[in-house]
Amino acid sequence: LCTTMSRRAQLNAIPKFLKPRSKFKPNLREPIKTWRIVKGDKVAVVDGPCTGQQGTVLAVLRDKKRIVVEGVNMRLKNLKQRYWEQKGRNMMVPASLHYSNVNLVDPTTGMATRVGTGYLDDGTKVRVSKRSGAIIPKPEWTRERPKNLVEGPLDTAPDDVLEVTYKPELDIVFEK
Repeated sequence: LCTTMSRRAQLNAIPKFLKPRSKFKPNLREPIKTWRIVKGDKVAVVDGPCTGQQGTVLAVLRDKKRIVVEGVNMRLKNLKQRYWEQKGRNMMVPASLHYSNVNLVDPTTGMATRVGTGYLDDGTKVRVSKRSGAIIPKPEWTRERPKNLVEGPLDTAPDDVLEVTYKPELDIVFEK
């Protein structure tokens, strides 16, 4: 953006769909019992201004019934000025979408599809595409260890923690 323009003039120069918005109202209806979309899924937007775009799910906000999709519904985020910077910055970040505006992508056709549930021969529950009948696998997910739990050079190794170093003698006689 131009640095000689005023703040109001800068915001008026940006298209409306890129301008920062206020937070959405809380959804007070009953919560969704089963979520078929999880973090890491490939989804397609089927309704709204970003219709037709596809991306992977970055976050699922279950209490707000919203989903953040990578590269979809991009908004300007204004970052505050820090003491070592001369002024704040603007950056594009993905905003959340309502879960009803996205569908999972069919792995065989690459198009948006509705999802049903089915069971395999061994009894495991799977997601099934309504468009082609293909099984949609759930993405692999591992919890990242917090930064303070990563082992450093001064930490005790797990094998050393479990090693028995004290062996009490059993033939001690207690006298009264």
